Amino acid sequence: MKEEAVIRQAQEGNREAMRLLFEENKQRIFSLAYQYTKNAEDAEDILQETFIKAYRSLHRFNVQDGNSFSPWLCRIGINCSIDYLRRNKTRKEKDMIMNNIENLTSYDKNSNPENTSVQRDIREKIDQTLNKLSGQQKIIFILKHYQQLTTKEIAEYLNCSEGSVKKQLFRAVSAMKIHLKGLILENKYEMQKI
Repeated sequence: MKEEAVIRQAQEGNREAMRLLFEENKQRIFSLAYQYTKNAEDAEDILQETFIKAYRSLHRFNVQDGNSFSPWLCRIGINCSIDYLRRNKTRKEKDMIMNNIENLTSYDKNSNPENTSVQRDIREKIDQTLNKLSGQQKIIFILKHYQQLTTKEIAEYLNCSEGSVKKQLFRAVSAMKIHLKGLILENKYEMQKI
């Protein structure tokens, strides 16, 4: 069934259509929320909040304008993630070690303890640096490097210009390079080009 038809049915109150939209998009929203919180339970909460807000606002989504549901839902997920972090700012910092940074470091079970320690240090430093970025830079970095979205897709998701995305991404990557300089040899590691 075409997405447009499913959206129209969901707007008319069809629960099965809403479930289909949820199933189609839940992994992307969960992954996005997890990159913000580094906690699966918190990411689940954000996922639920995102879909509750989407369900309540679905009547305002205009299918005829050629809008795609996924970027609209992602914007809601981004806002829910940012709101969640604001609400929980005073909470203790969560465990900052990421288990899934395959795009930035690779883990080999046969590697020696020294390499494993370096990888753990890199993960911790990446997390620390991500938390120091502005909200916009952080989400753009996450969408680019963890979600593997193009600059155009990020601009669509955030409802801004591609130039703005490139500028914020450049600043985020520059901050990462500065903070990781002592841990990674420049000739062995280079972040993905913009």
